[in-house]
Amino acid sequence: MNIDNPWMTKFGALSPFKQVAIMVGMAVISSDILAVLGFYIVGLETPYRVAAVTTGIVVLVSLPLGAFLVALNFKLKQLAEQLDLESRKDDLTGLLNRAEFYLQTQRLFASSRPIDSAGALLYIDADHFKSINDRYGHAKGDDVIHELGRVIKSNIGERDLAARIGGEEFTVFLTDADLGRANWISHKILIAIRSISKELELDATPVTVSIGVALHTPGQSLEEALAVADKYLYSAKHQGRNRVVYG
Repeated sequence: MNIDNPWMTKFGALSPFKQVAIMVGMAVISSDILAVLGFYIVGLETPYRVAAVTTGIVVLVSLPLGAFLVALNFKLKQLAEQLDLESRKDDLTGLLNRAEFYLQTQRLFASSRPIDSAGALLYIDADHFKSINDRYGHAKGDDVIHELGRVIKSNIGERDLAARIGGEEFTVFLTDADLGRANWISHKILIAIRSISKELELDATPVTVSIGVALHTPGQSLEEALAVADKYLYSAKHQGRNRVVYG
């Protein structure tokens, strides 16, 4: 089944009335042709021959129409899945969007044991990002955001979650991570991001981030954990940026 068939695409773009009219018309024409052939070739003198020809017509007409409808339904399902996936992600980075990050992280919180930490939160913000947009334009700023997302994604594990939650703000949840692993990954991200300026030919304009790290404590809500990480992020900004602050 070729879901990219141009005829199927054109058919799917028609109104429901036209789609039904075309399918009924094809069925009628096909049935008439088969009935005439059956009359001259087989003959319809007995009820058994009438039943046999009728059965053959139904099968021969319904098979291609059924295959067409199955293929069209398959395409619609794929499009629905694609749209659903895209609605959960940030267009510019491919990371999760805010709503999906909150949903998945809250599920992890709920599934963890009440006496255990679910992991660690990283709150990441690009330093002096407005100056990049002002100097190089928003297109180049978008390139920087895209690269920030790529670097973050490439430095976390498969079970970890990363999202872009604002213009140049990102969050990461490191599943089951302790403060040592969170600090290690944060510094990996911090160092890797410093190469973006050279890769995008931003001359002497450095691309850096500040990162606040908070360990989730048992019973703590996502909003509470994010507030703690945001507090450490603010501290990193206050201390001169381009650093990791945790507690």
